[in-house]
Order: sequence, then structure tokens, then C-alpha cells
Amino acid sequence: MKSFQFNQIAWIILLITSSLSVEAQSDIDVSSSSNPKHDLRLGNTLLNQGYYYDASDYFLFALSNLEKESMNYRKACYGMGMASLASRNYSQAFTYLKEVALYTPATRREQKQWSRLQTNLFPLIHYHYGVAAKQAMQYDEATNAFNLFIESYDGKDVESMKSAAQVELEGIGLALLKIAPASLSIKPVQGVNGIYNEMGLAAWEDELYFTSIATQSPLEIDQGQYSLYVQNEGENILVNGLITDPSRSIGSVAISDDGSVMVFSECLSEVRDNTSQCHLRLATRDDSTWVTKPAFSEAVNHENFTSTHPTIRQEDNYYVVYFASNKDLGKGGLDLYECILTDNGGVKGPNALHSVNTAMDDISPFYDQFTKRLYFSSNGYPSLGGFDIFYTAQDSLSQWRTPQNLMRPLNSQADDVFFRKAQGESLLDESERGYLISNREGTTFFKHSTSNDDIFVFDVFTFDFEGFVSENRKDGSFPLEQSTVVIATLDSLDEMINYDTLIMDESIEFTAALRAGRKYKITLEQEGFSKDEVEINTAGLTENAVVQHNFALNRVNAEIFGIARDASTKGPLSKTVVKLIDASSGATLSLQQTSENGSFSFDVNTAKEYRLEFARASYFMHKISTYVDSDSLSQGKLLINADLNAIQKDQAYAIDDVLFATGKADLSARSKEILDELIVTMQENPTLIIEMGSHTDDVGGDAMNLTLSQKRAEACVNYMVEGGIRADRLIARGYGEAVPIADNTSEEGRSKNRRTEFKVIGGL
Repeated sequence: MKSFQFNQIAWIILLITSSLSVEAQSDIDVSSSSNPKHDLRLGNTLLNQGYYYDASDYFLFALSNLEKESMNYRKACYGMGMASLASRNYSQAFTYLKEVALYTPATRREQKQWSRLQTNLFPLIHYHYGVAAKQAMQYDEATNAFNLFIESYDGKDVESMKSAAQVELEGIGLALLKIAPASLSIKPVQGVNGIYNEMGLAAWEDELYFTSIATQSPLEIDQGQYSLYVQNEGENILVNGLITDPSRSIGSVAISDDGSVMVFSECLSEVRDNTSQCHLRLATRDDSTWVTKPAFSEAVNHENFTSTHPTIRQEDNYYVVYFASNKDLGKGGLDLYECILTDNGGVKGPNALHSVNTAMDDISPFYDQFTKRLYFSSNGYPSLGGFDIFYTAQDSLSQWRTPQNLMRPLNSQADDVFFRKAQGESLLDESERGYLISNREGTTFFKHSTSNDDIFVFDVFTFDFEGFVSENRKDGSFPLEQSTVVIATLDSLDEMINYDTLIMDESIEFTAALRAGRKYKITLEQEGFSKDEVEINTAGLTENAVVQHNFALNRVNAEIFGIARDASTKGPLSKTVVKLIDASSGATLSLQQTSENGSFSFDVNTAKEYRLEFARASYFMHKISTYVDSDSLSQGKLLINADLNAIQKDQAYAIDDVLFATGKADLSARSKEILDELIVTMQENPTLIIEMGSHTDDVGGDAMNLTLSQKRAEACVNYMVEGGIRADRLIARGYGEAVPIADNTSEEGRSKNRRTEFKVIGGL
């Protein structure tokens, strides 16, 4: 299916193999014959041979001598448009292909001629016009062209062609998205780029490897002159000795993270069918010299296929080499593969990356040791231009995730390939700098502004992350010194891959640098306090942005301790059950019995409210609530002594807050909470028998008050039975107004008389 785009993608085949056909001149002395048919025929011949600039000249000769309404004029426009598209002159391709795609014949005879011409010579015109319009950023025209193509095309490879058009439409959707401002700057590398293509990019520590042509004169160029250079401290140094055969040249190169291994592609300089064969070679570093080793196995370097674009993933005792190849194990055309270099020099594989590869071309892989991402370029996924840069990563099951588009500004409406970042042990923290090859605007060009591939460098913006540290207390936040800030960088699986530590000493304020496009987990720690952490994603932040976050810590390892005592004698009460309860949630956090001397102890966090509940046989349940913070602690401890009241037989105990509305016998929520405490007391004393007594004031008749008080007493008993207390341990008795404890002549006195009491009548 990939063959349909021959003219469009020939440049990348040439880029892969380091051929010079895109830039070379044909052997023909380019001049007009004044015979437009001859010029048209010669232009098509040169186009098919890959001499796009010479072909363009002949198409222009033909156009200047053809009638604008003639069919040959359309043929010349189509040839000119396709030559322009192949040489990546997008605006020119758009102009000439538009002449063909939007042409409307004036007569029936012309309609028949035009129909035959479309069917036989350029059935893909609307597709190619859409591609040119998209890369010329004419998105409305591109959308219309692709939609028309999907609706009308019925030629060869119809399903795959329509699928390709749909992918292009999705790419237009990406291009029209409003994305966050760029988090990096990107510009051409100084001192490297010339008027021809720069290729085969690799970066290791402070060294930048690339392939280029020694001469910058268009009169001296010939095939086979690409060589490997390394730029260090602004000087471009030729790397000699890797290849001694003058019929071959270096296509692309990769260096392992430890800098000891190089894998490069060795390519035939002779171009056949617009491409050339490349094979992978291995080299090792001997001091400052690279020594070439035998070629990879035939399974990798087959004589009928090209293998190129290596990148190296370094593991403990082996290397994984990812590369691009047109082997028949993939989905067709150029696909991504992997093989393993063992420590004894053997090779395992190759295996195709089926879940990553597309039906189009997938090239120039790069494995980032730091983020564990695999970057690559493809024109088989929705893209902003032609080839866009994507990334993927393996999940916990070692399966490759769905590739993601890097979007602008790393991708453009042009072709963007060979994404690279500096590797090397001296760069254990993530490099802020990376490189790519692109023909976007800004290149040093030979023919037109997007004709050449140059090396661009991008620098990731950094942002200030700042804030201050405090301690949470009940009455507010207070400055806290002597903290440690741990800044961890997370990979695509949210696993920590690196961290920095910031010691604050006597400061309560901190400032640290975060890089753009990264996810961080930042933790603040101090001994004796709970840690506080926050996750921050810097994707989409603009240059000079400031990220602020203030940390507030709670003291930990605090202790609540004390003694349970008899309220009257102050003697210790052993075997008292003590519950530690979270006051906000009501959850029981811990439970223990007091020791022989009545003591208890709980470890707690600070800046939190707790409730302690004490229960013991023959004693009433006792509650204490407390808020624990630095103000309430003494050397990290809080003393609480609990005095429990012994239960006395036949003594009436008023139950505060068990109240009723006037004339009603319904229990309020607060009344139920109070009765719950009495239920606990009876559970701790399973033999107790109590009488629940209810009293009224003298408002109303005697009989009415007696009946009302009886109903209220029964309401209390019924609730306690529902709470698990046996009915034979409870007696309800209403006293009406018969047993006042205060004068009924005042509201205060009547309020005291409206009460609920209980007394123990048995079981002690």
C-alpha cells in the first residue's frame, strides 16, 4: 500500500540512505526545446528518476508554451505539482495541483477527455492536492480535497487509500487544535547546517554527531560524499576509519548511554530505483577512536532489504538496538524493529514492533534512557505535516502504549525526523537540550525555504518552583524550619526515575527549578512530622512561569498518655477499656486496657481532634475530647487523666441533654447520643438493672403530665432496647409533676423539673 506515495516520500528514502539524488543534477543539459510535448515528456522522465528540480524546469518550459485550456497544460501542472511536492515546495505544489484538482471542463468533449485523463494519469489528484494543501497550511482546501477523495475514489487500493485520507483529515484536526503555549525554544544549530541535507543525528554528552557533505558548493557535489562529523566546542571534526570502501557512506549513527558502543548504517552510494541499500555496523570506542566490528547477522542485514536508523537501549548486560527496515516481517514499507546485542557479541532477533508500526512509514527511532520513552517519526499516524515525531513507552506488561504526537513546536507542517536527546553517564539528570532534523522554515537552503533538512536544537524552559513551609496548629499555621524537599521526576508510568534533594536549614522558604513538559512528585519531610507531597505537571507552562505551592506539616509521633482514676478516691483503675476515636469521622483508631496502675498511652498525629472513651465495670462511661497540636504538647506528649464516677445503687442520676419538645415524647438526635453512652455503661456492666424516670413541671393537669412522662420514659427504654439492652433490665416510670427538685413558680425552676433520670435498682 505504501507505494502509492512514491513521489511524496522519495525524499525520506533518500534521507534514509544518504543518497544525494534530491540535491544532485541530472546529466541532461537543462534547456527548453520549444516543443512543449517534448519538454513535458522529459519532465515526466526526470520526475520518475528522482531529479525533481530538473523535472520542474522542464514542466515550466512546457507550461510556458501550452494553451491554458489544453489537457497537456493539466498534465504539466500535475507534473509540476508532484515534482514540487516531492521536493517539498509545499506552496508551489499547492498552486499547481490546485490547477488540476479544481479544473472544470467547458465542453462535453473536454469532459470526456478530462475523465479519461483523471482515470489513467492521475486518479490520486485529490489526495495529492489535499497533502499539498495541508502542508501549505491551507486547511479548508485540504479538508475539502480529502473528503472529496474519500467520497469519489474507486481506483487501486481503494480501502487503504481512503484510510490514508482519513488519517490526513485527523492530522488536520490536530493542526487546528489550540494547544498550550510552547514550553521550549527551537532554532537551527549554529556552525553545522549547510545548503545540503544534514542527516544521521546522534548526541552524547557534549558531542553532536551528524552526517553531511564536506563541500558547500553546488558545483562540486557528487554521490557518495556524505561523511560522519562530530561537533565539540563549536568545531566540526571528521570521524575517520569507520568505512574504507569509497562506494559506501555513513547514513545514520547511534551511541550507547555509556559511550562505549556505536551502531551506524553503512549505505551503498549508488542509487537504484530512488533508493540505496543500508546495513547496520557495530563499532566500539578505543580511547578516542572508534573501531569497526563485523557487521550484524544476516537476519538483520539481509541483502534484499535496508536496515538503518539505529538507536541503542542500554541494559545491565546487553543492548537493545531499535532500527528502521523494509523487511517483510512488518506491515510493509519502512517499519520499526528491535534486536538484542548480547554481552558475548551475539545478536537475537530482529522482531517487528507490530503494535507501533503503521501501514505507512515509521522511521528514525530514538530510545531515551532517562524517560524510558521510544521516540520515532511516522506519516502513518495523524500528523501536523508529513512526518511527525511521536513517542511511546512500555507498560508494566512490556507492551507498547498507543503512540502520542509531540505536537508543536517540535512538530511542524513540514517533515520532522531524528528526534534526539543527549545521552551519557554525566547527564544522569535529564538533559534540557535535544535535537531534531527538519525542513521547516529557518533552514539554510539550496533551492527553496523547505527544500533542505537541517539540524535544529531545542532547549526546554525551566520554571521556578517556590513556596514556604509551615506547621498546622489549632490556632493557625506557624513557620517551620529545618525541612527537606525531595523533587522526584516521574516517567510515563509514574515511576520515579531521578530525584534531587533540597535542604532548607534555617529557612522556611524554598526555590527549585522544574523543567517544562515533565511530571514531578515533590515531597516535604521533617523528622517528627507527617510528610506532605504534591504532584506537578509542567506541560503547557510558558517561559518565565512560576509554580507556587506551600507545604503545611502535621507533627507526628506525639503521645497522649494518662491514668484512669476513681473520681472520688483518685485511686488508679486497672482494666479500664480506653478507645481512641477520630473526632471528625467517628472511627475507632485504637483500643486498649489500662495497666495495673491505671495507665494508658496512644501515639497520635498532630493538628487533629480526638475523643477518648473510658469504660469499666461498676463505673459510668467517661468521655474526653482534645485537639492535639504543638501548643498542647510538652516535649511531644499530652497528659490526660480520666476520673470515672462509680455507679451507686438507688441513686438518681440526671441525664443532661435528654430533652423533649413541649407536649412531645420524641427523642432528639442529641438525646440519642446521650443514651448511647448509657448503653455502653450497661454493656460494660451486664448485670445492672435500671429505672428510667421522666419528670415534668406543673404546667397542665396532673393526669396529662403523668401520661406524658410515662411516654417519655418508655421512649428512652425502647431506644435502649433497640441498642441491644435486654428489656428485662430496663423499667420505664413516669413521675409527672410529683417529684419536683425546684420551685415551679419560675421558668428556671420549671426547666430543672423537666428532666430525665435513671437509677440503679439491681445488679450491682
